Amino acid sequence: KVAPEKNLLLTSADGCIYLWNIVEDTTSPQSPLSDDTTTAKRRKSFLLYQSVRFGHLNDGTRVYKFGGSRNPDNDLFVFDASYSQSNDLMGVALSDGTCRVLSLVKGNGDPNDPNYNESIFQEECVLSLPSGYFPGMRGGHLTALSWDKSGTRLATCIASGRVVLWSLQVVADGYGAWMLHPSCISIMEGGHDIGRPLFGAKYWGGDNQELLMTWGVDGKVCVWDSYSVGDVISPLCILVSHSNYPIYALDVTGGETNTSDKGSELQEQRTHIGLAGGSDGGFLGVPVYLYDV
Repeated sequence: KVAPEKNLLLTSADGCIYLWNIVEDTTSPQSPLSDDTTTAKRRKSFLLYQSVRFGHLNDGTRVYKFGGSRNPDNDLFVFDASYSQSNDLMGVALSDGTCRVLSLVKGNGDPNDPNYNESIFQEECVLSLPSGYFPGMRGGHLTALSWDKSGTRLATCIASGRVVLWSLQVVADGYGAWMLHPSCISIMEGGHDIGRPLFGAKYWGGDNQELLMTWGVDGKVCVWDSYSVGDVISPLCILVSHSNYPIYALDVTGGETNTSDKGSELQEQRTHIGLAGGSDGGFLGVPVYLYDV
């Protein structure tokens, strides 16, 4: 929303996230994709638009130390980042067990200044559970996150096999300014193997997205009530369980209502789930599974 005229790509490396502006390189010759000259394309250029390097919390706390002896300096790493079009916020899952929520705001200053940035990232809040929340067990770094389509709900996945649901509401103060008010709604465990990382979560299930799917290294796809409150010890069901097939990626289509050709009658689309994973032998030669729900 801050830069609607730009075509932006989000990437991450180590402890940073990067926004790239994808533009057409007018200096490169056109390369036709076929004999039809109307399909000629120019090479694309990726121009760095904005970047953020994350550091430890200012209060000096260490929610979780990632890497043990392999990371003696306790460097931070980005495991996932996701942008919500509904609220113009970006969530970033970090190795210290926190989720940083950022907004991209218009910059201040003189646009003629060569150091002027037309937009900057601003940290709105930090989502984390208290240190030692899981007594006697590892908490873990965050491995993934997912927004719902309203931009008011966020699910974060922990390497220990748990899922945390958050609510983010915009609250206005008495001076007309707004602030983000986060709340931890639910902590869900029991479906996935405790101590084994999750690789993703996705809201789905009708127009209100009443369900949440999670998947991970244990080869399971679990379905949860996305409006759960409090401690949840088991999912609604386990759709898939292949202990020798860790699931790295999943997507779902359908499940929402649409208007049929008959007019105003609403029909629910059939849901299709595609998932892909690996094995001890690596990524190559492993099939992709498709499921009807």
